[in-house]
Amino acid sequence: MATVLPSRIGRTGLSRPKPLDTTALFAGAELAVLLGYLFSYIWIIAPMTHGRAQWPAYVLFVACTLGSHVLRRESLADLGLRLDNFSRTLAEALIMISPTILVVFAFGLARGETQHMSPRNMVISVLGLFPWALFQQYGLVAVFGRRLRLLSDRPFVTDIGCATIFALLHLPNPLLMSVTFGAGYCMSVLFRRSPNLFALALAHALASSFIHHSLPFSMTLSMSVGPGCLLRIATG
Repeated sequence: MATVLPSRIGRTGLSRPKPLDTTALFAGAELAVLLGYLFSYIWIIAPMTHGRAQWPAYVLFVACTLGSHVLRRESLADLGLRLDNFSRTLAEALIMISPTILVVFAFGLARGETQHMSPRNMVISVLGLFPWALFQQYGLVAVFGRRLRLLSDRPFVTDIGCATIFALLHLPNPLLMSVTFGAGYCMSVLFRRSPNLFALALAHALASSFIHHSLPFSMTLSMSVGPGCLLRIATG
């Protein structure tokens, strides 16, 4: 006699495969492509062109990311391009970088490395570094950070991811890698809580200026990364 199996078993006995998360898939692909582009520029394009392709490379990066923002309907406020929370974010960012600045300045003062650190020179340095700092913070937290959030809903993963990316982009400079890992983590945390790129960039430029004017060349390696840094390490 044939046995008829209940239809319920056929429905519940085998679990259906979960649908593919296309949002996370595209976010991961976007991260891989953009990171590959930046590493290619740092290690291949910049040395070959002696830095002449710098601005075209940055424009291309921003053009690609702007297209991504439009497709994902991200607003200027989402990206931290806003002023309503500038003061609060800047205050928190300054508190965040103060220990590093104090340690760096004290070290430089003890070694006699701060003789060129006048208020005028510091203002010029901060203003000159601000556009570059703004570009870096935009790429780090508004692009990479927001895409990492699509890969994991755990904030810690996003923050560690930002820290790791920021450090790897500063290979092989030991000082900058250690500093940017900590800074990348803190900037990611702060951006999630109070997104403002202008405040983060200002704090970034200030911290970089203190590091540049307080520490000797043997430690900063002229703030270089990539093949240029390797050359400075090799030549002492």
